[in-house]
Amino acid sequence: MPVKILEADKPKVAFYGAMMAIQNYGFFQMYFLMWFFIPVLANGDCDNMRFWVGFFALDCFVESFCCVWMAMGGFIGSPCMFTFGWLLHLIVALPYCISSVGIPYVLYNSGGPECRAAMGPAGLVLEPVVWVHIALFLVYVWCMLSITWYSFAKATFSKGGAAVNVA
Repeated sequence: MPVKILEADKPKVAFYGAMMAIQNYGFFQMYFLMWFFIPVLANGDCDNMRFWVGFFALDCFVESFCCVWMAMGGFIGSPCMFTFGWLLHLIVALPYCISSVGIPYVLYNSGGPECRAAMGPAGLVLEPVVWVHIALFLVYVWCMLSITWYSFAKATFSKGGAAVNVA
């Protein structure tokens, strides 16, 4: 896999990698703190929500490192590091994508409304946190595709296989 990044594109790759890491760490913080407010109820209404919120928090923590590794591989022009980082990021991002469906589902189904009511005021906070997460998911995908474009695809699919500056 050729990794031929232009000098002019290096700041873009660094910026996108930083934005992805900040977003993931921010989601880790938000969801991890929310996890503490999800009660353990005898009827099990909160079990699904505790699982999905906790799982997503941990996945986001790990993902904050993976996206930096991917961006670093593109930034330094290392085919080995970029491929490793890109694939590792993809593997860790799959649970991220699944959680982006699982969390809204349990928010409104399978005991979610009862669980949010049992959370007290924290239950009112969880819903906007989830919708901010869903909206920023699109930003995250854009950042990942941009790193892939500037690090790999731009050079690979440009005229003659050489990197050209189109901007």
